[in-house]
Amino acid sequence: MPDTTTADHDDSECYRDVAEALIAEHGWERATFVATAVRGFVYGLPAPSPYRDTAEAIYERLGWEQAALLASWFRDARSRPGRH
Repeated sequence: MPDTTTADHDDSECYRDVAEALIAEHGWERATFVATAVRGFVYGLPAPSPYRDTAEAIYERLGWEQAALLASWFRDARSRPGRH
């Protein structure tokens, strides 16, 4: 029986790829704001934000699990640039 618990999205796209692309395009601070907005969708409580449309598109593309990992990755201080 096929797994119906995952959303329709490209399983090859990983949260780390999206995180790196966000940082490359927007810088750390703005990428963090987008990830915070994504976290709202993960919790089912999206808040009004200038990043809401972008966050919703990312959430829809990644699905719940990868979106949750993306939000968590940005909250981890070890992910911050210059921490490696």
